[in-house]
Amino acid sequence: MSNPIGFAKDIRPLFTSIDVAHMSGAFDLSNCDDVRKNAQQILRRLKGEGGAVMPPPPEKGGSGPWPVENVALFQSWIDGGMQP
Repeated sequence: MSNPIGFAKDIRPLFTSIDVAHMSGAFDLSNCDDVRKNAQQILRRLKGEGGAVMPPPPEKGGSGPWPVENVALFQSWIDGGMQP
């Protein structure tokens, strides 16, 4: 049996300090409760739905976009109940 996906060990490390700083006006990507509250919005942006893909590519000051595996991991975290 595999361990459930957790924010602290699996999801938080996916967000760089640049990501956290860039999004600080909207929500705190380093805070599990904030990410939970905004999970669907974050997922849409990670997929590039409803706006530019987040995080932006390096030429636009970001570290993204995320690899498909990371987006799938975030989706699995949501689907699994968004464990801390």
